[in-house]
Amino acid sequence: MKRFLLLAAIMLGFALAARAQEAVFITNTASAETSVSADDIKAILLGNKTKWTGGGVIKLIVLTEGPVNDKVIRDHTQRSADQFDKYWKKLVFTGKGMPPATAKTDADVIDYVSKTPGAFGYIAKESATDKVKILVIK
Repeated sequence: MKRFLLLAAIMLGFALAARAQEAVFITNTASAETSVSADDIKAILLGNKTKWTGGGVIKLIVLTEGPVNDKVIRDHTQRSADQFDKYWKKLVFTGKGMPPATAKTDADVIDYVSKTPGAFGYIAKESATDKVKILVIK
């Protein structure tokens, strides 16, 4: 019985940790965009897609640390956070890209996205507010 309770507690811990890392992708409330594909997310994060479907410039902002950042980067670019940083440094050094804006907290991402037309970022799901538009992943 003790083993069962221990196993149940461990599984609950993993479930809560996974939920805490759930992310949403956001844009400015004035954006015409309502959804984004997984391929588009990867292309935006890697600087390969720089314009929205309607033609506006995408202004990417990324978190610099934390479990949400690690999960988004790993799941959507197939890189570690360190590899992602090195990828962007190489693009900048070779003149092939401008680095994304960066933020330390979800609140900073929300602030930037709410004030910046065309902005695209990601935050923890529980941090979302009505100051930004959550994009549906299609």
